[in-house]
Amino acid sequence: MTEKTIIIDVERAGASGDMLLAALLDLLGDDQALVPVAASLLIYDPTLRVRVIPVSDAKGSGKRIDLTLDASIRLSPVSIHAVLNSVIEELALSSAGATFARDALDILLKAEAKVHGKRLEELQLHETGSIDTILDIIGCAYLLEKMGLFVGTRFLSTRVAVGQGTIETMHGVLTVPVPAVSEIIALKKIPTHKGEANTEVLTPTGAAILAALVDEYIDSLEGFVVSKQGMGAGRRDLGGIPNTMRIMIGKIAIEPEPQRTVAPEPVHHVHVESPQVPAVSSLPRQTASERKDALEQWEEDEIVVIESNVDDVDGEIMGSLFDSLLDEGLAYDVTLIPAFGKKNRPCFVVKVIAPKAGLKSVAAVMIQQLGTLGIRYTTWRRLKATRELIVCRFQIDDKEFMVRVKVGRGLDGSIISIKPEADDVQRISAETGIPVRELRPRITLQAHAVTE
Repeated sequence: MTEKTIIIDVERAGASGDMLLAALLDLLGDDQALVPVAASLLIYDPTLRVRVIPVSDAKGSGKRIDLTLDASIRLSPVSIHAVLNSVIEELALSSAGATFARDALDILLKAEAKVHGKRLEELQLHETGSIDTILDIIGCAYLLEKMGLFVGTRFLSTRVAVGQGTIETMHGVLTVPVPAVSEIIALKKIPTHKGEANTEVLTPTGAAILAALVDEYIDSLEGFVVSKQGMGAGRRDLGGIPNTMRIMIGKIAIEPEPQRTVAPEPVHHVHVESPQVPAVSSLPRQTASERKDALEQWEEDEIVVIESNVDDVDGEIMGSLFDSLLDEGLAYDVTLIPAFGKKNRPCFVVKVIAPKAGLKSVAAVMIQQLGTLGIRYTTWRRLKATRELIVCRFQIDDKEFMVRVKVGRGLDGSIISIKPEADDVQRISAETGIPVRELRPRITLQAHAVTE
């Protein structure tokens, strides 16, 4: 039985991968939710930086995503599949999330191959071969899974605006919609209209994500009661037209007539035998003034601290609670505090720090797993030091390893903490036999040399 209905409103300004990503971030209410996805891609592009910018228009507030990346990195179809599968494994996406991501990429590559008249292995990707294509697709899969929207959810969409006129691309000047978008529209029978913008507003990645996600297309939002929404903005200036789209959760009071039901088509996945990824290098060393200009001031946000006292729960259940809240990304931190409760019984205070938007999800897990009849919570303001993720090269016996490192900085840009990514340190330890306790300080010194 369908529990939730989601409408993706793309009738005014179409959709791109980054707009869909921004709308999902706004819907989730956690600007830091994409950090694990971006971190998993740093190995392939050490310059990748993702910034979430607040925006607003006449219909409300939302988010826009600004990216910094190495535009020279272009992946082949074989490489882009290899990277996608590697990130899926690292993020431990569910079967539903992984299938959605692979389907979206395959729809995109199938369209590109057809318009170029080449087999996939012969295809040379241009715009769609960049790292941000993977970020958009995997990011959407990760956020949808984080919100539990792959289960019991029906996805609807309004008619999709595609734009009109021409656009400058790596292939030269092309008529809107560009051939890859036209092919996806034809392949999945997506209902579209030109819209008001005199440029491209439906990108190939945006079209592929919609094609892999949407169950039905509708003519209007009439009868749809919105309970929660997220707005995503694009980077392109559309003149007097707001370059925004919305993703809304709600229910339909009066069922509209669907314009077309899109039957899922079998998608043939590319099997990668020998994945090849581009070589990357460490970030260039920055001067203090350049670094200070690039860093934002410390940020403030709101979190909830959720607590419950339990005196009848064993260690296995407590361990399961940690897995449910932390591995599934519902909480920032979980702490057990030994105490004595009523009737002098030994007990634990379970303390969870989570995003404000995740209060009910965390409470539901705690009540279900602990058997407690209620939880208490408070809202806190949090001040966060500027943090960044970098990649540095680390050499052992003529072999180079790429290591992700978290760097925390003070208001003046000075380093206050350096911490190598635990998974990368463990991987190097397994390959070299050097204990983690010896590797960590050596990597920290290396990272300090490149960032100071």
